[in-house]
Amino acid sequence: MAHAPVAAQVSVQLPGRGTVPTVPSPASPGQTAPGGAPVQQPVQQQPSVSVPLPGAAPTPPPPQQQPPVSVPLPGAPATPSVPTVPIGKYGRPDINPYDRDINLTVPLLYRTRSLGEVPVLLTHDDRFVVDTAPFLQLLAPLLSTEARLKMGTILKDKPTFSSDDLVQSGISLDYDPGSLSVVVLQIAPSERAMESLFKAPTNEDDKIDLTPSFFSAYLNLNVAESRVWGAGGRWTKPSFYVNGAARVGPVVLEGDVQYAEDFGIFGSTYRFDRNYVRLVYDEPDSYRRWLAGDLTPDIRGQQSYVQLGGVGVSRQRRRFDQYRSAILQGNRQIVLQRNSTLDVYRNGSLLKQVRLDAGSYDLSSLPLVTGSNDVEVRVRDDAGGVQTVAYRSYLDPIDLQPGDYEYAGYIGRTSRRFGRTPTYGGPLSFTGFYRKAFLDKPAIGVGLQASRDVQVVTGQTQFVLPNGGRIQFNLGASHTRTRGMGQSIGLAYDQIFDRGGLVDSFTLSGDFLSRRYGGLGYAEPDNTSSWSLNAQYARALTFDLTLLMGASYLKSRAVSGDTYRLDASTAYRLTPRWSVRGGVNYTRFGISSSDRKGFGFNLGLVYQPGYRDRAEARYDGATDTASVSYAHSSTGQIGSVGYGALAGRDLGSVNVQAFGDYTGNRFDASVSHAAYGTGFGSITNQQVSSVRVGTGIAFAGGHVGIGRRINDSFALLYPHATLHGRSVVAGQSLAGNNYLSQSGPLGAAVNGYLTSYVTQSVQYDVADVPTGYDVGPGVIRVKPPYRSGYALRIGTDAFVSATGTLIGPDGKPMVLVGGRAIARTPPKGKDGKIVPQPFFTNSIGRFALQNLRPGTGYHVELFGSDNGFDFAVPADSDGLVDLKTVAVGMATGTGQ
Repeated sequence: MAHAPVAAQVSVQLPGRGTVPTVPSPASPGQTAPGGAPVQQPVQQQPSVSVPLPGAAPTPPPPQQQPPVSVPLPGAPATPSVPTVPIGKYGRPDINPYDRDINLTVPLLYRTRSLGEVPVLLTHDDRFVVDTAPFLQLLAPLLSTEARLKMGTILKDKPTFSSDDLVQSGISLDYDPGSLSVVVLQIAPSERAMESLFKAPTNEDDKIDLTPSFFSAYLNLNVAESRVWGAGGRWTKPSFYVNGAARVGPVVLEGDVQYAEDFGIFGSTYRFDRNYVRLVYDEPDSYRRWLAGDLTPDIRGQQSYVQLGGVGVSRQRRRFDQYRSAILQGNRQIVLQRNSTLDVYRNGSLLKQVRLDAGSYDLSSLPLVTGSNDVEVRVRDDAGGVQTVAYRSYLDPIDLQPGDYEYAGYIGRTSRRFGRTPTYGGPLSFTGFYRKAFLDKPAIGVGLQASRDVQVVTGQTQFVLPNGGRIQFNLGASHTRTRGMGQSIGLAYDQIFDRGGLVDSFTLSGDFLSRRYGGLGYAEPDNTSSWSLNAQYARALTFDLTLLMGASYLKSRAVSGDTYRLDASTAYRLTPRWSVRGGVNYTRFGISSSDRKGFGFNLGLVYQPGYRDRAEARYDGATDTASVSYAHSSTGQIGSVGYGALAGRDLGSVNVQAFGDYTGNRFDASVSHAAYGTGFGSITNQQVSSVRVGTGIAFAGGHVGIGRRINDSFALLYPHATLHGRSVVAGQSLAGNNYLSQSGPLGAAVNGYLTSYVTQSVQYDVADVPTGYDVGPGVIRVKPPYRSGYALRIGTDAFVSATGTLIGPDGKPMVLVGGRAIARTPPKGKDGKIVPQPFFTNSIGRFALQNLRPGTGYHVELFGSDNGFDFAVPADSDGLVDLKTVAVGMATGTGQ
């Protein structure tokens, strides 16, 4: 990639000079470092309990001691439209009008980007001092390796520093009182790390609050039974379907079995079947999965599926990175020697314009469209100098990201039967594939299946055309011991037409299969079909009217002859709730005794008042079948109900069915009833009623919960003892039963809907929580490994909040005072450490303390002062202590 040294000048507008980002107030509790020295505090999520402080008009700052002579902040142009900071009595910009040292935790900004929060000390003489360790940690991603080492040397042995200490570093910063933030004004080009201009959206940056339990397990159980009515009516034997998984560290044991009635020629018996039992080990960082046991191999292209008992490995990025978008990968970099303006064009359209400082930038995450992407980057300076860098990138829709690859390999013995417990009596076999998507050329895929009886080699590739089209090739060659050589060829062409928001598509595909082309699951091939051809065209006439036309032809080797079909259908949305569908078709079936030709048509009317309700009536003239149906789906929340019914006529028979399902806290259930007959007059001759009940039991972190079915990963939410038996719910809130499950006598609340390797939220609430009780943030972020379990305790023994007003020796409220509250006795537990709680007063002297323990005394230290006060939390406190008015230097009683 060519470098583009271009001259330009750029000024960085300070945050707070115009649009001011919302930041915490200096009077907010939790922003003062303990001990008087700024120490980085962990970022806490806002708890779901808030303690209201009496409102009052803000106290105006004290009058200035110097004439209002103004100077612009460094790095900001001195124009009338930019607010300025007046000079204080110490000859510096008056960033601290209170004439005393103030400890704050404020945002660290680079341009308009927030890097995090750092502790800062505003001195009485209008200087600001920043804590070194968190500053270096937050700034490190913006610095090159050499610059990070240089900064470490400059600030070595300095727990805090001022802006004067960075004169030799190439980095300048200032404090902006307008936005209450420390602003990095400039980083020298030689000190900057490469910056990505097109960072793809991902969940990888989300903060994870909880790790899964080392050991977890769950078991799903479904029981079904039916009743046959009429002559000889009886209850069938109940059927049991069980599946689940257990995870120990990084290893998962998963299985699926059933014990059901088997109907045979000579009666029925119970039969046990194992669908699969296997071990799974994942390497998420490498996108790799290892398996051992009953295998269900992945296949690609012209490979055939077969079940194996053995071991396997597969690499698939989308399994572990489901939110990755289509972006370019590769060494696409641009280096700016001076400040410049960048225009990025993709296929002739301006994609992004950005003003950049000198430095290195990465274009590898540039969003692409399918096919050829002509990228042009224009770099220009304020004097009019322009340089252009152009290159072509290529996106191949083979389900892989450009530059990515995937593979799979499985080895074991094949099973010779399906639908029952697999029996691995077949030969030792291998099946696998490798696929690669390149940056600037078509993707390729190769596959291999082999045993002593069958060997198959496959290949696939596709060419993406510049007009939005694609040609795909699939090839295969096989050899079987009994039938010899065989071949397969697959071709496909598809085209997209974008007509200003109305999108049309055309697809044409053809497949050839030689008579002796086989596979691992087809060791003695005798293919009766020779080749097939399919075409389909979809056109959006308007946003409410679409037309679909299709044709298919099947060439047969049998004496029955060939088959073809022509059809056309349309769908029209009459209103947002009503739509009509219909079509015509002509079909010719190849039959040895005669040629059967037939015209047909179909018509349907759909009514959908909401996304949970749907009614439909259909008629097909070719088969003389008709049906009418209605369905209402449940919400999946506690107490929700789904129901529906269907009536149909088909080839001289009629049937009527009705069903319903119920979602409970610890189980879900469904019932159905069906009646059959040759006509509606005999509809009651055959009737069957069925009922199913399902539940799941989960274990993690020493806790058990019973809930509904778990599909992948789960979380158990249980109450702390200080909640005295109050129920915890998994879900948003108790209002309107807007939750998934609730804790109670049968254990913890179960959230069984977590998806592995996706960052997601676990929401919770508590019923009838006491006033002032801190139940936590109400939401926890997790990224579960495969079939993992979490145990989340809701509540704490330090749940009390205290409020009051702090009065100084002069009898006036002490405003914007920082400090910390220290427990007199350590908490019970494994570490028993005393963690000081931050203390702060607002602009009228009000304060609020959280995370206090009942029956514990506390001492509050005030930074920069010898004064302090003591108070105690009653042992029987239910969550809120009102200390009313507290005068420093005087003992206070127990808050009531």
